[in-house]
Amino acid sequence: MITLNTVEIIEIIKKQIPKVMNIKPVELRFTDDFGRASLTGVGRKFTLTNQHYSAKVMDCVLETQVRPILMCEIIYFLKCEFIDGHVEVQLDYDVCEEDGQGPTASAVITFDHATQLGVEELADLIDLALHMNDKTWFEELSSQYVKTKAGASIR
Repeated sequence: MITLNTVEIIEIIKKQIPKVMNIKPVELRFTDDFGRASLTGVGRKFTLTNQHYSAKVMDCVLETQVRPILMCEIIYFLKCEFIDGHVEVQLDYDVCEEDGQGPTASAVITFDHATQLGVEELADLIDLALHMNDKTWFEELSSQYVKTKAGASIR
């Protein structure tokens, strides 16, 4: 499992937009321009998730125009980065914040553990987990590494 915060999500989107859409954004910014008026009865705080698939959640500022980015596109960009992962995105909005700050974004990427990786692949992923300072993922991979190595030595 990998958990991403707002900054990490934006960095991945910045990396994926030129690859997928062949455009170079000048700026990416979250927006609450998705029909918040329909959510006024919800209260001051609300959350958008994968279920809000077609909600406009970002503006991609280009040199001559602004292009909307939908929730489904954010999910797609994250899936491009983590090909075999299942992506769950969450945007937490606080309506009473007056500083114009966007939502707090997070994403959880999980992987199907039925896939059997070899010792070398697991070692590479452990290195990546260490590089990313992802303790949970490191521990999961280390446990799987020990089991796989023990199983390989029995054969």
